[in-house]
Amino acid sequence: MKLFGLNLGGFFSQVEAFSKVHLNTFITEEDVIRIKNWNFNCLRLPVDYFFLENQEEPYNIIEERISKIEQVLHWAQKYDTELILDLHKAPGHTFDTREDKINNIWDKNSLNRKRFLKIWAFIAKRFRDQKNIIYEILNEPIAPQNRLWYDLAEEAIKTIRTIDTDHDIIIESNLWGEPGNFSDIPKFSDDNIIYSFHYYEPHWVTHQMAEWITFYLRNIHRKIEKYPGYYELSADKFKQLKDHALLERVKNELGKWDKERMESSLEPILEFRDKYNVPILCGEFGCIAKADLITRKNWIEDLMSILKKNKISYTYWTYKNMDFGIYDFTEKYQDNPNYQNEQRIDEMTLNVLKNAIF
Repeated sequence: MKLFGLNLGGFFSQVEAFSKVHLNTFITEEDVIRIKNWNFNCLRLPVDYFFLENQEEPYNIIEERISKIEQVLHWAQKYDTELILDLHKAPGHTFDTREDKINNIWDKNSLNRKRFLKIWAFIAKRFRDQKNIIYEILNEPIAPQNRLWYDLAEEAIKTIRTIDTDHDIIIESNLWGEPGNFSDIPKFSDDNIIYSFHYYEPHWVTHQMAEWITFYLRNIHRKIEKYPGYYELSADKFKQLKDHALLERVKNELGKWDKERMESSLEPILEFRDKYNVPILCGEFGCIAKADLITRKNWIEDLMSILKKNKISYTYWTYKNMDFGIYDFTEKYQDNPNYQNEQRIDEMTLNVLKNAIF
């Protein structure tokens, strides 16, 4: 089955406070109906472990919170939509380079690794008899060596399969789901695996002026960029990234970027897919609303053209707010030209995504 959909970022993940008002209003049945009417057939639901677990009592899942996930699943089932349950942040793991020193999930003896596997055992038991659900083990793993992530993924697959033998499982490539790491991803023995990547290349374009990323925080790169374009970095700026996890990513993203470069960057994924005949998902992609309209249009059109040509499933980041939203009511973007209509819907991006459904 091919998946075409949107992320529901900022609902059960990356939220400062899970207030009742937020949980009851941010995403409702009306949103699911709207997305279905746009002809999408998939929702990716990011969930942080601290949304699920009582942090004062590890291993204790909060029943009210799991019921919220079940409500979203019920809506998905009602409107014949697949729901990807994505563990966005896990105990002992974050994809955020501002916090990644806490990552100890790679240690086979760590308590956080045990908690991670217990969460998946709980989810598998709770949802094994439900339709329209797919499990995504971990969002944007950043293991210091690729094998550490794939060993953990194998362990998580085994944990789930002792309970649920049927539902598809999504595994991303290491280092934020980078396409280049598909040259090292293993073919798992389980036949119901969907292999996933995230696409935000080059970050100079997709995350330009994003105040939370290292490039901006360290004043390594703070400028508006065009796409297509040529991107470079001075030697002094490179020194600021010495020994940083992002150093190789930066090196790989310099130079000229256009549709040809974008297509070339996806070759490791296509080679892996064709070699093993496995399903592929682009689980996240997008160009920040701070970029100018033409740049966003060019970048999104090029990527969607490539995904459609190669028949790759996708879930766009993201449906609402979060700096990339199709639909945005935040004060931060109240004057942004993307949302200057009564419904505040980024119609340009929406139409490009819909045209990529095949």
